[in-house]
Amino acid sequence: MNNANTDKKWFLETLNNKNLVEKLKNIKIIITDIDGCLTNSNLMIADTRYPNDGDYSKFIGKSFCVQDGFAITHCTKNNILPIAFLTGRTDEATKIRAKMLKISEELCFTGIDQKKIEKIQAIQELKNIKKEETLYFGDDFLDFEALDAIGTMACPDNSLFYFQDKADLIVPRNGGNGAFRLLLDLVLYLQNKHFAQDFIKKAL
Repeated sequence: MNNANTDKKWFLETLNNKNLVEKLKNIKIIITDIDGCLTNSNLMIADTRYPNDGDYSKFIGKSFCVQDGFAITHCTKNNILPIAFLTGRTDEATKIRAKMLKISEELCFTGIDQKKIEKIQAIQELKNIKKEETLYFGDDFLDFEALDAIGTMACPDNSLFYFQDKADLIVPRNGGNGAFRLLLDLVLYLQNKHFAQDFIKKAL
């Protein structure tokens, strides 16, 4: 499916939203949920045998988007914009993906199905970042709590309609299908930090 026209239209519409543009220019960290945001919410069970230790997390796999990963790595390797993972599910797949993308352990939290707000505030304190400088990317009920600790909420197109109602920005792609990449493209472009800054400008 070709998303180019939809992506471009969304990009231009967002650039014309002066209040949102000012918010995004001041973002100093992006914190993202995983399931439904960086993945399509599907879980791949690698082995159906019961583990002796009762730890099912080692049998769960996830499908991540390479385009998301390319932009995230650009940010982390070059210290351009911190990216943090915050997910309610406990599994090794998220931790492995974080290591692949050079996201430090102090910015990767799994098994946080309650009180996500405490982890968000801990990240802000660690990085000396204000509420208004924090962008959160979520998609479901457990992410509602983040609203009290952040300045801007974004979500993918596959998020629940009542979650979209609370979001400042709805990315016109599904989680796991380049939604986070498009969001990151927008933020980096507005901050004049994108590796394809001139290409985007000419395409618009």
